[in-house]
Amino acid sequence: MSRKICILAGEKSGDNYAGVLCRELKKLREDIFIFGVGGKEMEKCGVDLIKNVPFGQMGFTGVLKKIFSYFKFLKRVVKKIKEEKPDLIIFIDNPGFNLEVAKRLKRKFKTIYYIPPKIWAHNYKRIEILRKYIDFVIPIFPFEKEIYKKENIPNYYFGHPFIDLIKYKDFERKKNGKIKIGILPGSRKEEIEYNLPVMKKVVEKLKEKFELDVLISSSDENFKKYIEKIFKDFSDFEIIDDLYLLINNSDLIFAVSGTVNLEVAYFEKPMIVFYRTSFLNYVFAKLVVKLNIISPVNIIVGKKIIPEYIQFFKIERVIEDTFELIEKKKLYDEEMRCFKKLKEIVKEKEVSKNIAKFIIENVERIH
Repeated sequence: MSRKICILAGEKSGDNYAGVLCRELKKLREDIFIFGVGGKEMEKCGVDLIKNVPFGQMGFTGVLKKIFSYFKFLKRVVKKIKEEKPDLIIFIDNPGFNLEVAKRLKRKFKTIYYIPPKIWAHNYKRIEILRKYIDFVIPIFPFEKEIYKKENIPNYYFGHPFIDLIKYKDFERKKNGKIKIGILPGSRKEEIEYNLPVMKKVVEKLKEKFELDVLISSSDENFKKYIEKIFKDFSDFEIIDDLYLLINNSDLIFAVSGTVNLEVAYFEKPMIVFYRTSFLNYVFAKLVVKLNIISPVNIIVGKKIIPEYIQFFKIERVIEDTFELIEKKKLYDEEMRCFKKLKEIVKEKEVSKNIAKFIIENVERIH
């Protein structure tokens, strides 16, 4: 009998992981039908997408701007799920939306939460929503499995799926004697708006001492135009579609905090992490977030090694760290050790393949 699975992702990183998972599921069961919420990666896999997703906004104020679209879409998704009657629903990240869907469905379907809410960072009471409405949890941070074990919530840790996003190929290294700064400004317009200008200020300062090429990551045509506008008075910059071409050709990376930090770390490229948002979003985050580190690299190794510059900081401090990394001093050595430790902790391979196999083999037993 053919299987019908609903996958609810939403944000770009969730869509990336969902895309890999969908491919693995379809390798195991050609007759599987997958529908749900996501983006380009899920669409590439032939997922029947519920269109017009009102996501991609940053923080508390971003949600408020689209609050009516959000609830309208929420109702549409719940209605579609009830009509399709899937054998299983897989929630991926995006907890603000996904937990609300789970509550409205009231356990009428079997459910897995893959990449669950970061309850250890903020809003631990969401554990009760997971306990009440979710059958099985698949965490991605090694320490999370102990949380769910303690809370007596069925779970299994397969590893962190960022490893499945890595594309291995030989890249030609562009050599012209200049130091190459790679910039990963984020996947949302607000991230670029708040973070790219300050990154630009740093490279402008660096140009006073070093000969530089600046490589900026973006595959979105609208974002490219916005980036070009910000860098219009800056020579020697290039916008690159291929993330791994950029990483491999960079001597140093400036990155917005997120999954991409793990990919940079995997290639052992020195890195500085930034995160700026609107003042209201920052204040709201300070009230609810319990952690004093934000990069997933630092979170996994359990210590702040990669410099993090959040909201308010002096450019001069960033410059000092940049010099340390370019000149391969103490901070550079610390980062290289950090990357090796990360690889020891997150050593599992074929994470998405193993999750897909688990889902296909156990869907009847999940309850």
